[in-house]
Amino acid sequence: MSRASESTGQTRALLPLVSVLLVAVAGLELLARFTGMRAVQDAAWITMLCAVILSARRLGAREYYLVAASAAVTVLVILLRPDPEPILIGALDQAVFLMSFILLLGLLQATAKTSPSVAELGAFLTRQPPGRRYAALSGGTALLGVLFNIGVVSFLVPLIQQGIHRAAPGDALNPIRERRQISALLRGFAWSVTWSPTAIAPLIVADLLPGIERIVWMGYAFPVFMILMVAGWLEDRVRFRAFKPKGVLPVMAWPRTAALRFAATTVWFLLLVLGFVWLFDESIVFGVLAACPIMVIGWLVAQQGRAGVPSRLRQMIGTDLPASVNIAVTLATSGYIGRAAAGLTPAESVAEALGLATTPDWLMLVILPTLTALISLLALSPTMMAVFLGSFFAALPVLPADPTLIAFSISCGWALSMTFSPFATLVLVVSRASGIPISTLTWRWNLLFTTFAAILLFPVFYLLTGGH
Repeated sequence: MSRASESTGQTRALLPLVSVLLVAVAGLELLARFTGMRAVQDAAWITMLCAVILSARRLGAREYYLVAASAAVTVLVILLRPDPEPILIGALDQAVFLMSFILLLGLLQATAKTSPSVAELGAFLTRQPPGRRYAALSGGTALLGVLFNIGVVSFLVPLIQQGIHRAAPGDALNPIRERRQISALLRGFAWSVTWSPTAIAPLIVADLLPGIERIVWMGYAFPVFMILMVAGWLEDRVRFRAFKPKGVLPVMAWPRTAALRFAATTVWFLLLVLGFVWLFDESIVFGVLAACPIMVIGWLVAQQGRAGVPSRLRQMIGTDLPASVNIAVTLATSGYIGRAAAGLTPAESVAEALGLATTPDWLMLVILPTLTALISLLALSPTMMAVFLGSFFAALPVLPADPTLIAFSISCGWALSMTFSPFATLVLVVSRASGIPISTLTWRWNLLFTTFAAILLFPVFYLLTGGH
């Protein structure tokens, strides 16, 4: 037996144990949130470390880099801080939360993947006339992302490419069709993170920064999302005004039943989230984490009946969950690095040196997203920056602006990065699913849109702060 096949065999043999550990990480995190017991939280991050070690052969270059960076920042905290233990424990807690969150959403995504209603809606979005296809894909991606999260991208990209090929096989203009549709999808998902109740960025920041009003934040974000969707549609129409399609894919009728079922599923999920928030007087973060397992079971029962649930769950836990380990490690290490780096940063001294107390609120809130997008070019992921900035502002005795506006600003930086940074998870997922180079997805196709979005934030934050 060759070394390669022997290594593969060993990796497969560890899969059941990795699956058990990943389930344990999510379960212990939930239990810790329910009970508030420190021992359970510690058990969660010890289990997480074991899962990462046993998954080492499945990890890629990005994950190894982030694990190495986590080790490096740990050494720096130990050497440079007189009180390293609270910082490192806080960083580990952050890592466990992010890993648990993406694993639970991964199970929800796997459940959605087998839903006939979701499949019908996805096909409908990709089979619209050119005049309304941009809005359908951009807005539809954002809405499907509430339950599907980033998995909506892996689901829709193949549908887009297959639809283009069916409409005009071998047409020289197909690359333009692909650019227009995938750009619409990318932009829609990127800016949905500013308002979506299940988006990772807002939940990270809400978990770190006290005093945030999530409903108010969503009220700020959704109009900006709509403005950018209209601006993106106009840019698409003007840029490709000379484009004359030949092949036309038959327009699919509105799948009314599928849409109603998906809407009912989404509403039920949000009611579960709000129910847990009210019942336990906890945050939206807690509500989303607690609602996911119930939602998964309920949706599987609705799809397959009670008899089919155990076998489907075994498949999801045994196959789908380990397949999520790379992105889970990426998010966990990014969160760890961001939280530990914030612990290394003397927040008050830095804030004083930067003059945050005297800088106009609107100007600081505009600079944060642009700075986040630019720093992301240094291979610092948007997740890492969101955790760092959330922790940095949380450490200040007096916030330099309204906490809800600060949180909204941080999420805008995340959104900008997702159409600009070659290291953003969204771009990596789209590139992997489509085969399109990362630089093409970001700088070639979306640099103008990203620049417009960054400029738009000037009047937005000026108006929201009243010019202060």
